[in-house]
Amino acid sequence: MGRPYISALIDTYNHERFIAQAIESVLEQDFPASEMEVLVVDDGSTDSTGTIVQNYAPRVRYLRKANGGQASAFNFGIPQLSGEIVAMLDGDDWWARDKLRRVVETFEQNQDVGMVGHGLIQTDTGGKPIRLVLPEQTYRLDIRNMEAARHFDQLKGFFGTSRVAYRRKILERALPIPEELV
Repeated sequence: MGRPYISALIDTYNHERFIAQAIESVLEQDFPASEMEVLVVDDGSTDSTGTIVQNYAPRVRYLRKANGGQASAFNFGIPQLSGEIVAMLDGDDWWARDKLRRVVETFEQNQDVGMVGHGLIQTDTGGKPIRLVLPEQTYRLDIRNMEAARHFDQLKGFFGTSRVAYRRKILERALPIPEELV
């Protein structure tokens, strides 16, 4: 496989109940598998998360590290990726089937955009949808002034880890992510 266009980074810690669904939601994307790499960073799980993830090899790369928190998992995993776009997913979440295609279309149509975020569906422990969290419209945020920064602060929920993708060149400028962030 040549250099992938998009890298999916799944961070996980003791997600044995959810990790298979997270991985399968990435592998079932309506995006060419040949243009995508998938990496799972296990942040020192003490359950069977690692064994479950290894069942998806070689399509999914698995890296394990000592527990250090989510930011440390990102700092460990991001340098291992080679895609131009990096999309993140927490090990207890999943993506809609068209997520990557729509993210890539957005980046391709907006060459000056550095990151793309979106809404989400929250579910109960049985997987039943309980709340739909979507922005009222499409926003283009430029945080070069205080008013725009305040607007971003109001919408930052749409840039949580499972709902954000970055151009690699932007993400690399932000590394390392402060590990004190929770």
